[in-house]
Amino acid sequence: MKAMITGAAGFLGSELAKYLEGKGFDLVLLDNMEYGYEDNLSDYPDLLKRLIVDDVRNPDILTYMTDVDVVFHFAGISSLPECETSPQKAFEVNTASVAGLLSGLRNMPRLKRFIFASTSAVYENNTEEVMSEDLPLAPDLVYATTKLCAEHICRLYALNYDMDIVICRFFNVFGPHQDYKRLHPPFTSYLIREISNGRRPVVFNTSDVRRDYIYTEDLIAYLDYLMSAPEKMRADIFNLCSGHGHSALEIVKAVYKIFGREPSYDEGKPVDFWNKYPSLFDRAKNLSENRVKKEVYKNCIGSNRKIVGLSRQNCRYDLETGLKIITDYQSAQR
Repeated sequence: MKAMITGAAGFLGSELAKYLEGKGFDLVLLDNMEYGYEDNLSDYPDLLKRLIVDDVRNPDILTYMTDVDVVFHFAGISSLPECETSPQKAFEVNTASVAGLLSGLRNMPRLKRFIFASTSAVYENNTEEVMSEDLPLAPDLVYATTKLCAEHICRLYALNYDMDIVICRFFNVFGPHQDYKRLHPPFTSYLIREISNGRRPVVFNTSDVRRDYIYTEDLIAYLDYLMSAPEKMRADIFNLCSGHGHSALEIVKAVYKIFGREPSYDEGKPVDFWNKYPSLFDRAKNLSENRVKKEVYKNCIGSNRKIVGLSRQNCRYDLETGLKIITDYQSAQR
């Protein structure tokens, strides 16, 4: 079986590539290397040889897809403040590229399934305690809006062109190879980076607000099921999540416990959460401080009943186990 992964040198794309290679897949790997790193694939020289450096906005990439059975479309800009800073680019990469790919893939008779990586951010204005796939959606930040628009495009092609498409809403995925060096890194990797270097992390939310975290291997197990499920998907939507929520302080304490230290942190002001992106706040019209605070205090726990019910698989990794693996990995990279 032949699979293509866009965003293949990123955190999730590279982990999926390693998993599929282990299963004997023939792989086509694509990444423009803006957010991907060769280091993510450096332990797998055969994968590095297959890496094509190109952009999903380039229509010529369809030439790499003529004989693939499944496409995993992971390429995108996932940083919320970066999307707010460059909304046109965000829509080009996160939304328009989906339309371009699906339009071209209509002419690929071998293609069996297209799997699109969406996000739990589409639930950002919902107030329910647990987010299920059938909730009405009204996101108002650029990132979530680009992904919801892309979901609509997937639905259009599934219904009007009879294409087999799966929409996966990823919650907070954590695991080794997360980009802990970027300006606004994932929270778990940021904590491990700061604590391992003897610095006090800044925590912007010390409330009991909880978010859902799913470990990489559990996410990939669900993707494996969705790739091979025999029933045809009609832009079916699946939350890929653990179904368990954790507050920021719970995660802080869990990381400090791994290091054998007492928790120590600085409490940041929620309005300063995105201050590393000054262009959001130095214009005649600036991003609302209330909107930034709302994002900081967002509660987002997913319902995984749909994917668990179909796959008969529960998550195997709890938060503490996953954090210990990430800590060991990041320590080895120092």
